[in-house]
Amino acid sequence: MPNNQALQVFYGTVPLILILLGIWLREQMLLKDILARLRSIDESLKETNKAISGVKERLVVLETRAGIIFHN
Repeated sequence: MPNNQALQVFYGTVPLILILLGIWLREQMLLKDILARLRSIDESLKETNKAISGVKERLVVLETRAGIIFHN
């Protein structure tokens, strides 16, 4: 154990710095995970919108062939 008071303060702050660094790194990993999940949700929504627009186009074609046109 160091006798110098400055060294004691330094060695006392090292664990605190390591704990804060660990918390910061964990938060960064969580933020990256959240961003990855949001990107996957965005891609899913885009695919769903494409599918819905395809269904709408087919419905318009079927309505036109049947002579029934109904739109909001």
